[in-house]
Amino acid sequence: MFSRSRFLFGALCITLLLSACGQSSQKYAASKSEGVYFTVPPSWNEISTQRLTAHEATSKEAGAAEILALVKWQLAFSPARQMSPHDIFSFVATDAPVAYARVRSLLPAEANSVSYNSLRNVIVPITQWVTNPTKETPEFNIIDDYEVVGKGARGVRTIYSFTDGGKSQTVDQTSMVSNDRQMMYIFVIRCSTQCYNKNYKVMTKISDSFTVRGAK
Repeated sequence: MFSRSRFLFGALCITLLLSACGQSSQKYAASKSEGVYFTVPPSWNEISTQRLTAHEATSKEAGAAEILALVKWQLAFSPARQMSPHDIFSFVATDAPVAYARVRSLLPAEANSVSYNSLRNVIVPITQWVTNPTKETPEFNIIDDYEVVGKGARGVRTIYSFTDGGKSQTVDQTSMVSNDRQMMYIFVIRCSTQCYNKNYKVMTKISDSFTVRGAK
C-alpha cells in the first residue's frame, strides 16, 4: 500500500491540528500511542473519534459490538462540513472526498489467517469480484495494487473503482497488519469517480502521507 513524508516536528509541535508551529500547510492527524499519522489540507473538517464510535455503536450487525471493542483509534476528515459518521460508514459514493483511518486489534482467528487478500477485502470483496464474479458483481476496475512496507507494519495499497446504485466511486485503500500480526491499520480515501478525478492530486498526497510506525 509508498512514498511517505517524515514526521520532523518536535514533541511541542505535535497536536492533532498542528495549530502551533507557525504556518503549516497541512493538518496532522495522529495517534501517538498507536504510532500512526496522516495529513490533510488545513481547511478539511474533522469527524471525531467520539462521533464515529458513537455511530458505530448503534450497529445491529452480528459481531459489530465485538469488533468495535477492538478499535484502538479512528478518525475521519472531509472538506464538506455536512459529512457525517453515517456517510463514513455507509460507503455510499460521496460528492466530496472522505478520508478515514482506523486501527484495531485482530481477533485470534484473524491473526492466524490474515493475508494480503484478506487485507484487500476489508471494505468490499475485491478478490471475490476478480476470481468468482457473479451476476451480482458490480462493474469494477482495479487501477493499481501493490505492496507497502512500513516500519511497524506491511500490507497492500489498492486503488479501485466500482459502480453501486448507478454511481461510480473510486477508492484508494491502504490495509496493513503489524509485524507481530496483532493489529490492523486501515486508511481509505474515496469519493465519486468524478470527484476523485477532479481531486486526484490532493487525494493521492493524503493517501501517500499515511504512515505506520507501530505502537511503542
